[in-house]
Amino acid sequence: MLMASAARNVTRQQRLTTRAAEEVVGLTDVEPEDARSSIAVGLKFSNAGQWAKAQEYFEKALELPGTGLKRWRDKPPALSTGELTSALYNIACCRSQLGDIENGLIAMSGAVEQGYRDFQQVAALRSDPDLTALRADERFEGFLRRYERKQPEKTGFMGLF
Repeated sequence: MLMASAARNVTRQQRLTTRAAEEVVGLTDVEPEDARSSIAVGLKFSNAGQWAKAQEYFEKALELPGTGLKRWRDKPPALSTGELTSALYNIACCRSQLGDIENGLIAMSGAVEQGYRDFQQVAALRSDPDLTALRADERFEGFLRRYERKQPEKTGFMGLF
């Protein structure tokens, strides 16, 4: 019974992947106008397992106008923190899947430095299946230790004694 359930789950997942790939086929000529839409298209490609194409869209998101602050009247709005960290994180995932460990670690470092610092998010880096190749590198654990939030020591009343 357990084997039949696992087989159904695999078949369902294959159907979902196939459906996502079919949706992406029509997106080959898409020219996103802003970072958010470029990230959305990149996510479609990454869900379909087309990592190189997804990486192109995530990198393009770094060059397109964002939904953040408009600092200058004659320039487009800047990328929001969420757009920037999302693009960099997903670039790291793509690089990991493509076997480009060095640049994957650089992109991951950029994502964390730009705001991907929540402890739960950093802890999630240890379990994301897209980052398996990065986790296999010896530098990955040192990288995580560098960014993990230190738990404060519990001392006396309000830390006074």
